[in-house]
Amino acid sequence: MSILLYCVAAKSGLPQAGTGVAGLPVLCSECDNAVAFYSKGVSAEAWAGAPLRESARQFHRVLQRIFENKAIIPFRFPTLMENDEELAAHLRENLTSYSELLQRFHNSAQMEAVISYSDASRPSAAISSGTEYLRAKQERSEKLQSVVAQLQRLAGGIVGEWRDRSIQNTVRAFALLDRGSVPEFKDKLRAFAVPAGLTVRVTGPWPVTEFSNVNQG
Repeated sequence: MSILLYCVAAKSGLPQAGTGVAGLPVLCSECDNAVAFYSKGVSAEAWAGAPLRESARQFHRVLQRIFENKAIIPFRFPTLMENDEELAAHLRENLTSYSELLQRFHNSAQMEAVISYSDASRPSAAISSGTEYLRAKQERSEKLQSVVAQLQRLAGGIVGEWRDRSIQNTVRAFALLDRGSVPEFKDKLRAFAVPAGLTVRVTGPWPVTEFSNVNQG
């Protein structure tokens, strides 16, 4: 019977996680001061065999329900293990790392700002020369990074750390901050005047993922 992992959290004050992917109960496996949330299915197809998008939505709903009450270290979807013994061994081997991350991020949340070019402003590959195309590409990248810098200045000291990732015509900027600062963060970024030709979408709060590294294999 395969196991689908959702997240790891501190053992104290465990919330009722209800049901998860495929309507299966969300269960707990405890190890010292940590607990893993998971569901059991007959086979791996129970997790990915249904429409994948719906399974992913159900998965993230479980994460958000637990995250509303406490810090979590989420797993990627779908992270599968074969049985309870494999899960217990994984928790024992990674207990120190999980405990340190949960302590570090016990009152933290992650916000995300996605900065991208609108469809009408995407560059054309038909620019007359390769040099012009590369120059235009560099200018677009610099414009995106300029917006990231402006958002960082606008948010000010309420953000403890920023990280960003660039993918073609988009930059995803991640902000690490205290849970209590989320409303102020949203208010500050709401005042940002988005440059013509760009879109800025702010989402969150989410569990901390971009600022934590732990072996989940």
